Amino acid sequence: MHDHEVVEVQALYRDPIHDFGFLKFDPSHIKYMKLVEIPLAPEQARVGIDVRIIGNDAGEKLSILAGSISRIDRNVPEYGHMTYNDLNTFYLQSAAALSGGSSGSPVIDIEGRAVALQAGGRSHEATNFFFPLDRVQRALKLIQDGKPVLRGSIQTRFKYVPFEVAQKLGLPEETEAMVRQVRPHGIGMLMVATLLPGGPGSLAGLEESDVLLRINGDIVTHFVSLEDILDSHIGRTIDVTVVRGGETVEVSVAVQDMCKLTPSRLVTFGGCVVHDLSYQLAYTCALPLRGVFMTTSGDCLPDMDDSQGIIIDRINEHAVSNIDEFVEVLRKIPDHEPTTIVSYTITDIHTKESTMVSLTHQWNQINMYTHNNSTGLWDRTKIKWSPRPTDIKPVNVRLPELTDPRAGKAAKLMQSIVSVFCGFPLSIEGINKPRAADYGVVVDAARGLVVVSRRTVLLSLCDIYITIANSLCIPATLRFMHPEHNFAIIQYDTKRIGDSNICAATLSTKRPQQGDPAYMVTFNRTSNTMCVNTVVSDMWDISITP
Repeated sequence: MHDHEVVEVQALYRDPIHDFGFLKFDPSHIKYMKLVEIPLAPEQARVGIDVRIIGNDAGEKLSILAGSISRIDRNVPEYGHMTYNDLNTFYLQSAAALSGGSSGSPVIDIEGRAVALQAGGRSHEATNFFFPLDRVQRALKLIQDGKPVLRGSIQTRFKYVPFEVAQKLGLPEETEAMVRQVRPHGIGMLMVATLLPGGPGSLAGLEESDVLLRINGDIVTHFVSLEDILDSHIGRTIDVTVVRGGETVEVSVAVQDMCKLTPSRLVTFGGCVVHDLSYQLAYTCALPLRGVFMTTSGDCLPDMDDSQGIIIDRINEHAVSNIDEFVEVLRKIPDHEPTTIVSYTITDIHTKESTMVSLTHQWNQINMYTHNNSTGLWDRTKIKWSPRPTDIKPVNVRLPELTDPRAGKAAKLMQSIVSVFCGFPLSIEGINKPRAADYGVVVDAARGLVVVSRRTVLLSLCDIYITIANSLCIPATLRFMHPEHNFAIIQYDTKRIGDSNICAATLSTKRPQQGDPAYMVTFNRTSNTMCVNTVVSDMWDISITP
């Protein structure tokens, strides 16, 4: 509060598309400050009136800035890509030197009435945008009466255009004259700007650049009357008349419940956050209102760039179009099973990318959060993994052979080298990298034991996989990690391997001496076998950093 009292509030309502919501608090908890209501008067917003914006400009505790309203029929401001943008409403424009921090603050007229809400502005100009209070006043009255705030939609974005633009789109002169006579204070009409594919407007036959003329026989040229009709006809059809290329076209459009189209659930697993594609983002790129949108890729999907706006198209061979299908497919994936996730970005729906991941159940608990309209909180539900049964089928693999004659007996070691991958689900003990990879040596082929450097297995809290011959990837388990020396022992399930030429390396008990010949057999950066002949030049203690 202004006097620095702290009071708990409850999120009571949030509009599906417009930039406002309601919070509720208990007035009896305010001990010192006298509360005063600010009356709402959206009808008093007129061009030329002086106003005061009471807010927290530039982070100040309280600021009162002056301005004057210059427009009341501005189209919604565009705040950029991959962010919130309003639609299907007028905004008020004002000359006021606000620098940010006052969003949601009341815009007060000379009588002390709120005529709008501060919404946004241009940081390098003295231009600010106010949100009108027509929908706010309606929602407040319904909440006070204990009724639900219903919002209708035909998945169509309209734009207010002046009459001269409507003429270029085919509006006949006699139609314009009739509209001007019925709406003498108007200077334009509503035009269909965006139709979501598969939405009611698109299915009914509306087209972009149609000029809206009538709904249910009434001339509609402003957003307020448009929203009044949509909000009162949810679950029914409306008769829409538009002008298209000089011709009058009539269509019947079904009105949907906008609140049901707005995501109210989200799913988390392994730091990844997904939900149904939102209304605003669908309009940004004119996408069908379906798909699972990834807001955060998390630790389990580090290779997916969530800043590009990722939509998950399918998991393995299963298409997912909503959050329920996503959860049903995800929970049935067996532990450690390599899984293919196919996705695309909202700006390029034609280019699909595949990402291979292995989900470990113990780290990636699935949780679904559902918004509770009564409490304003998000209720959590744990989703249990229910993996489908899988039969372990052994796979035949052949390790490459080293044909370099200089290797001698050391060439046999190529059949003992495997790739080791280690993933770290949490950043602990100063280790903040998500993964490490290197090579390991099979020392017991019958039991599947592999010796690997501790530079690869940095922590015991990790997921380990080995890759054999660049073709077979199987999970492994940490069996021993030396507390001081640079080695660890991991184990893989030998039942997963069929016919193979894997051989256990023979460990020498002879301590090498300075000048002894040595042979290093490994793979180069292109995964080809190689051998380097060298000699032991010296021996001393070293420290290997991660």
